[in-house]
Amino acid sequence: MLQVYTIIFTIIVAITLSDPAKTLAQHIGFSNSASVKSSRSNILSTDVPVFTIPLRTININGTGFGNSIMNVGPTQTREDLIFAQFLAGNVPEFMRNAISVTVTAGNDTLTYWVLPDVLSVGTNTDYLRTPLNPLTAKKIADLFGCVLPTRKMAHQIWQAATVKLSPSPNGPPYDATMMSTERMIFHNKKIQTALGNKVPGELVTGHKKDVVISVGLLTYPKNVAIVGWWYPSGQIIQPLNYVSHDRYYKDYSHGIRLINRMVTINGQWYDIYDVLRNKTLATLISDEGPFDATQMYT
Repeated sequence: MLQVYTIIFTIIVAITLSDPAKTLAQHIGFSNSASVKSSRSNILSTDVPVFTIPLRTININGTGFGNSIMNVGPTQTREDLIFAQFLAGNVPEFMRNAISVTVTAGNDTLTYWVLPDVLSVGTNTDYLRTPLNPLTAKKIADLFGCVLPTRKMAHQIWQAATVKLSPSPNGPPYDATMMSTERMIFHNKKIQTALGNKVPGELVTGHKKDVVISVGLLTYPKNVAIVGWWYPSGQIIQPLNYVSHDRYYKDYSHGIRLINRMVTINGQWYDIYDVLRNKTLATLISDEGPFDATQMYT
């Protein structure tokens, strides 16, 4: 069955990426002082880029899926089983709605669109946030027409969020069991308790560390870069770290936050990879300078 999923995934990605990305027509000025705001938009709206999230073809909620993988360790098998859920469109409906994040720097305005929570399997009323290694995360990002955030974007998203949760570490033991399915599910329940009766769909942050792209991965290409767990006060638990874990690591605290690959700058559409490569534009969404992120996590 996984071979079938792989074939379908290859076809979808080929179609999604068949239209070559725009190249930058010009350099746009910026200042180092930026403000951030957000608003909600439906991904089907004409003023929002297309998210190529597959239509739902299976219907299992987060609890059911979690139970089905409870005895599966943090192996490639678990990665494949989770990936198959996203390939089959088994995401909460609220995760098909994007939140725009707008950064203003000087006279220039950049807007990108981010999904309201980290990748989750299930329904609006019962969903499981799924930590993944960055290789699987990149496959899903490509499938959905998305990218992973930079450190600066992760912080911009935290600033723009209307729901800022406090980090909730599971505590000891600090060993390989941090990657277990049991601890993944336990942490998800803690987050749901913290959310209380909030209706899903608002931009939620603080509950997970973000898997990010980073200049550091050019030096450590076989590692994963993470940052996050901001308290509402702005204090951060996890500064940018791309040296501690290899690319197969994924513990309960990791979340996969996806941003559409297409952004606007002063009303014009650009591919985010082109923006990141541009020495002037990159500063709007990168505090590490320009870099080529196209081959990271491949």
